[in-house]
Order: sequence, then structure tokens, then C-alpha cells
Amino acid sequence: MEIVDRSVSLAGETLHWYEAGEGLAVVLLHGGGGTGRAFLSQLRYLSDHRLRVLAPDMPGFGKSDDFAGVTHVSDIAPVLIDWLNLLHLSHFIIGGNSMGGRVALSLASRWPNQVSALIVLDSVGLDLPDVSVINPLTLPQSGYMAGLVFDPDRYKARTPYRTLDDARELNRGRVSFARYMEDGMIRPDPTLELSRLTMPTLLIWGREDRIVPLAYGQALNHTLPDSELVIIEQCGHLPHIEEPDVVNTAIIDFLQRRRIT
Repeated sequence: MEIVDRSVSLAGETLHWYEAGEGLAVVLLHGGGGTGRAFLSQLRYLSDHRLRVLAPDMPGFGKSDDFAGVTHVSDIAPVLIDWLNLLHLSHFIIGGNSMGGRVALSLASRWPNQVSALIVLDSVGLDLPDVSVINPLTLPQSGYMAGLVFDPDRYKARTPYRTLDDARELNRGRVSFARYMEDGMIRPDPTLELSRLTMPTLLIWGREDRIVPLAYGQALNHTLPDSELVIIEQCGHLPHIEEPDVVNTAIIDFLQRRRIT
């Protein structure tokens, strides 16, 4: 299925996204160091299963503008719901990795009636005081990828980021991520109400994630009323890139079993 670039003017600013397929919308949100290109594998695979997949560059990332009023991660969800409403998407599946998962959780909590299902990949959704979370921006440059993924060589072979333009967009995103962090600490949205997340939820975690350890996925799975946890062996913080086939199959299996597609 062809992947197309789209953009729209929203509140006087440009929001850009990648899109493929037709059917029930699946919206996938990148992490703090990424862009919508992070989900190129999912755009290809899920769109072949009668799904309309949209992967936006969130405000301040990729090809999307900075948005007035977006100064923290918590400000992103209202922009995205305005975008989805502009596209007349009254019901959709929302998912995200890391920071994108935090935004997806917040959006689903605030507008649960529009969310058919939730997909969270390695993201903070609650506080575990005894389990440390690492801000990827604090990793040493020499060991950045080794801290982020399980196998840096495998990541390099599978990453969708390959051009100089990609590198520039990633660098811009890291600056935006640093600006959006309230105090440099990675925490759940303080307004998040987990009790409102009653929709079917798929949690996907790399067992070796050192950024947001598996304990956070296990705790979310015990807390949410209708969730499933898929653990991927020998995988770190970016399962959708490190193990795309496993992630893609898990998502389709979940949606088909739950008869969400």
C-alpha cells in the first residue's frame, strides 16, 4: 500500500503526517526523539489489513510546525484531537511509543468515547517510585543507541531514518523534546485518569528496555481493566523498529481477536 505525505493548516500552523490504507483509523504517535517515520513498517503492514494508518509528526517534530500554546508534553493531545476532528475521525485506534504513548494515554483518558482501542509501547503511564526511568537525552553520545535498544547493529539495519534530512528532523525533535520536558524527568501526565481507560488496550514492551523498564508495562497491565501485555525478548525501548514483525503481528492479532477491525 502506498504511503503518502499529508499536511493541514491547524490553528495557523502546519501539521504533517504519513498515511496509508483505508478503513478504521489507527493513529500512531512517535517518541520524543522521533518522527512519524518511526512507524513506516506499521504503515505498510497494517494498511494491508484494511486499516487506515496515520503517523503524525507531533508539534515541533519532523515536518510539523511549533504550535503556540504547546510548551509541555501535556499540551500535545488537544492539538491532535483537533486534527482528528478536522479529518472527521470520530472513532479511531490510538497508539504510541515512549512520549507518544504518554500522549496516547492522555488523549484516550480525555476523549475515551472516540477511542476504539489503545496501544502503548514502552511508555510511562503511572508512577513507580522504586523503578527508575531514564531520560534518553541524558545518555552519553558514545553509548546512546546501546542505552536505547538491545542490539544497535540490528537497529541500524532496520531503522527508517537513513537520510541527512532524517537526521536533521531527529535533531530538531530532540530539541523540542527537551523543551517540552517540565524538569527533565519522565513522568506520566499528571491529569491522566487511568479509570477512564476502559477500552481494549494492548501493551507492548521490550523485556530489556532500560529507558522505561518492563515493570511499568506490568503495572499498567495490572491496573487497566481490559488490557493485554506482549513482552518481546531481546528488545529494548523501540520495539516497533527493533522487532517490527513481532509488533505488527501482535497488533493485528489483538484487533482481530477483539473484533475491532
